[in-house]
Amino acid sequence: MLFDLRGKRKRLVQVSYAALAAIFLVGFVGFSIGSGNAPGGLFDAIGLGDSSGSGSLSAQFDDQIDAANQQLAKDPKDTDALLKLAKYEYFKGKQGVSTDPETGAPTVSEDAHTELGAAVDDWEKYVKLVKGDPDPGVAGEMVQAYFLLNDAGGAAQAQRIVAEDQPSSGSYGQLAFFLYAAADIPAGDAAAKKALAEASGSQRKAIDKQLSGIRKKAVKLEKQLAKARKQAPAPTAPGANPLQNPFGGVGTSP
Repeated sequence: MLFDLRGKRKRLVQVSYAALAAIFLVGFVGFSIGSGNAPGGLFDAIGLGDSSGSGSLSAQFDDQIDAANQQLAKDPKDTDALLKLAKYEYFKGKQGVSTDPETGAPTVSEDAHTELGAAVDDWEKYVKLVKGDPDPGVAGEMVQAYFLLNDAGGAAQAQRIVAEDQPSSGSYGQLAFFLYAAADIPAGDAAAKKALAEASGSQRKAIDKQLSGIRKKAVKLEKQLAKARKQAPAPTAPGANPLQNPFGGVGTSP
């Protein structure tokens, strides 16, 4: 009951979480609460459609990545180098992300998928080494990387760092969104409560309505998936996948 969510990265994720993430991360691409450092919404933060994909900038990212890798060759536990590597791998990966003109959903090229996967891998190594004091600015960029990889759980972990550093109705609302997408309803409820506490009187009603609707969808989908898991046939071979992601997700272009 596992499948490879990130392709070449060979990281296995439970199908229930992956399916929920896929439907949420595409179905709510216009989520208006936005991340902590992107009040206009997640796509504004990602910067799809901007001019950052020039060859000169891509070469600059390669130089930064090479420099960080040289530092890590000398000291694999160099947290500054890991942080720099995650950041510039994300910037490079973003060059291969475009917006589907019909659906508005992001499409991630194969090369971009690889770079984004490397970025979050290095970020996770960095987080383990700094032991509780990660950089909130790069955490915001990793939220976007996880989003593009259809990993709601990873996005929630990074967004929590952002929200705790920049508490606001937007940052906690985005955290609740990702937690609901990852089927962590109790944690999503706790984040939603903080979002409402941070909201002004005029915002509170709209945010409550939006997050309540997302919560209902999450609960419904999780029940459907739980039923599907019970009805799924047993794997025919070790490692076989009895369930496939029924929702699709952020697209991957050839």
